[in-house]
Amino acid sequence: MRKKQKAFTLLELLISITLLAMLMASVAAAVHASLQSSTENTKLAALTQSARSVLNRITHDVRTAAAVGITSTAVTIIPPTGSGVDQIQYEFADGVLYYRRTVGGNEESYVLIGSADENVAVDSFLALSQIGLDWQGVPCTKSVTVTLGLTSGSNTLTVTASASPRRNQTF
Repeated sequence: MRKKQKAFTLLELLISITLLAMLMASVAAAVHASLQSSTENTKLAALTQSARSVLNRITHDVRTAAAVGITSTAVTIIPPTGSGVDQIQYEFADGVLYYRRTVGGNEESYVLIGSADENVAVDSFLALSQIGLDWQGVPCTKSVTVTLGLTSGSNTLTVTASASPRRNQTF
């Protein structure tokens, strides 16, 4: 007489396969959510870096400026003499932020943010200035505040930076 061999029944195998499938589906959902979160974090980091880079550039140019002119959508900067640059302008037009530089009468124009091939779009750009008197009593720009609104995917970021031209400060 043969001994009865111990084995899994068909029902036990089906139950274990079902449990394994449910476990794998939950792991796959968790991995998918993690990858999606990583993608959004990457977009947000690019957005933050773009905003920081542009605002640092604008505030640096304002701080070293001999003169600053402001409209709601543009910052025009006259660099100090001897810099080799006649004029710098940051202008927001049609969803694009432009950097324009005039050297020796020749204007060069560059897109900073907002071209069609970028993942970052410019929603808004607002430049404001505070006018005052310099140490000699001459009217001048005392401070410049720039607000930049950017979008990347579903992420929106609004950042603001202020700077004062150093030549207009009194000590």
